[in-house]
Amino acid sequence: MLEHITPYLEHATDSVKLRISNVLDAKSVEDVAKKSFAFHFRDGTSTKFQDYYIATINNRKYFLESENFFAKFKKMYSLQGIDNAYLFRLEREKKNLLDKLDKNDLVSIYLDYFAHALIKHGTKSVKKNLASFFAKFIHTFRPNEYCALDNPIKNYFGLSNESFYLSFLIISTAYKSWINENTHIIAQVREQLKLNRVGNDYSNQMTDLKLLDLIFWLKANK
Repeated sequence: MLEHITPYLEHATDSVKLRISNVLDAKSVEDVAKKSFAFHFRDGTSTKFQDYYIATINNRKYFLESENFFAKFKKMYSLQGIDNAYLFRLEREKKNLLDKLDKNDLVSIYLDYFAHALIKHGTKSVKKNLASFFAKFIHTFRPNEYCALDNPIKNYFGLSNESFYLSFLIISTAYKSWINENTHIIAQVREQLKLNRVGNDYSNQMTDLKLLDLIFWLKANK
């Protein structure tokens, strides 16, 4: 039965790549990128998150030494419906989370901490799937390999009926493959970021995956 999974994932990945190419072709890339970066770097309010992003991306020292990393992470990413007890658990498990990440054990991280998170809801505790939280955490420490997926982007790429975990892997794989096959176009995307007066300050610290996330976040949330 497993032999049927790989062709399915390859088909889904190719579908996402086609959607990316339909938006970022040689004729439209400059205009699309320019408008996206004009939105994300338009004023101090919208760049506040980007400042936080740059301060935390791949910053293990800050992660391990901060006493309330996950509380601020939740706030800055506007993650909803998460109580303090759950956040405190993640704080206690920070070193273990990084150890698992270094072993590329994403399945264990997802299943043990995010897929069935016990969250207080009123007087009761309920299990919630915090897959978007998971994706953003993984991206923070593997920004060249995994995207910071959220539901609007997932749906934009035609994966609304797909599990979030698989969608995260499919879109991350599609991003990387598309970037490798379209180096000239992603270079034009980055050039538009450098031409943005505010965005230029962030260019060297943002991966190509992050640039695609910025573009398709705007497309998905219009």
